[in-house]
Amino acid sequence: MYTTRPGAETDSEFLFELKKAAEYEAVKAVFGWDEALQRKLHNTEFQQQKPTIIEIDGRAVGSFLLQEKGDHLYFCRFFLLPDQQGKGLGSKILAQCTTLADKNKRLIKLCYLQGNHVASLYRRFAFTVSHENNEFVYMSRSPSPAAPS
Repeated sequence: MYTTRPGAETDSEFLFELKKAAEYEAVKAVFGWDEALQRKLHNTEFQQQKPTIIEIDGRAVGSFLLQEKGDHLYFCRFFLLPDQQGKGLGSKILAQCTTLADKNKRLIKLCYLQGNHVASLYRRFAFTVSHENNEFVYMSRSPSPAAPS
């Protein structure tokens, strides 16, 4: 069982290390890992909007952010610690977000780094590739027509 809570100022270092643990290899493969640049990007994103923290037994194990973007929702900053990956937690978080989008009849968009293994998870939740480039894959998911009002 997991719980979620709003991110706080005190979560900044955890979130940077979480991103590094979850995405280091993909970032390194696409751009090369530049610690100073990654920290600067993290600090900018963190100040713009803090993600939701995912906890298990009071231990922070991941994060996600579901942002309002006018005509759609944007799902981002979705990271789980490596020891929590492949256990169904990501599916539970994504189900929570897609259920909310369906209920509100909202399109969800996201993007991820080329080579990231998260693609299969997104496909299971009916996300389809809208376009891609050498660095990123962009996906979207329309609300389910059977979604409750």
